[in-house]
Amino acid sequence: MRRCRGNRGSTSLTVALLTPLLVVLMFAAVQAALWGHARTEARATARRTAVLVARSGVSVDDARATAIENLADDDLTDVSVDVVVEDGIVVVTITGRAPGIVVGTTRAVSVTEALPREGVVTR
Repeated sequence: MRRCRGNRGSTSLTVALLTPLLVVLMFAAVQAALWGHARTEARATARRTAVLVARSGVSVDDARATAIENLADDDLTDVSVDVVVEDGIVVVTITGRAPGIVVGTTRAVSVTEALPREGVVTR
């Protein structure tokens, strides 16, 4: 049986070159998951806040405080919650920063949800 002597160490070289690439891809996947989770949590909180004001009749200040309290447990930082009621429409905007694995990789998150305000309309 004859062996090819020109390829000695090629497997080790391939592994040595591909391992850093695979590690970077793994970190990128985890980073994308963190950003996506932060955005999903902000969107869900904005929706719940809009529902509180539009359908349950909760005051804007109480709804804003509840939203900030809910987001305090999540990874979102520098959170700002704006609730505007105008022309029968409740608009909730949540902004913040999603975490990063490496320092400097945080990402801005901004979501807006709007719902019509429910209630009895008299003419």
